[in-house]
Amino acid sequence: MKITYLIVGILIGGISTFVFTKSFYQTSSSKQSDKPKQTKSDTSLIQTKWNWADSIDAIKAAPESHKVVYEDTNVRILRVVLEANKTEPMHTHQWKSIMWFTQANPMTYYKYGLTNNKYIILDSIAIAQMPLEVLNHGDIMNAEEPHAIRNLSNKEGIAYRVEFKKEFQP
Repeated sequence: MKITYLIVGILIGGISTFVFTKSFYQTSSSKQSDKPKQTKSDTSLIQTKWNWADSIDAIKAAPESHKVVYEDTNVRILRVVLEANKTEPMHTHQWKSIMWFTQANPMTYYKYGLTNNKYIILDSIAIAQMPLEVLNHGDIMNAEEPHAIRNLSNKEGIAYRVEFKKEFQP
């Protein structure tokens, strides 16, 4: 039984890592001219370039699913609630963060891109139910480009995300 959980955990971890890593990088087929105009961050310590509009930040574009628990000049802590059988609006997370699920359900992750000034789904991946061992365990994530998540369960999904507005060294 423990070996089964180990194998399932490794598979889910591998799929999750693949999805989130893939979502952080533009596909080579995306044209540079298709990207939105680069905006300058108000924090000089962020080393990555952020090319997405502030209007698609999680708390602006998906306010029903992303609630600010705490925020100051260094961090923003979000409570993310994915409603049962619903897809949250497309949004971004511009800072490196630590994220963990307290209630994880089967879901589909949609990666978006900008083509001809319209956001389109570039890719999607179905994520099976996560084993209990991965709940309440934080993972470091890079900034996340436009995406949306569909909760495939009859129960709400709950996660927390600590976003670091300044450079963060794990």
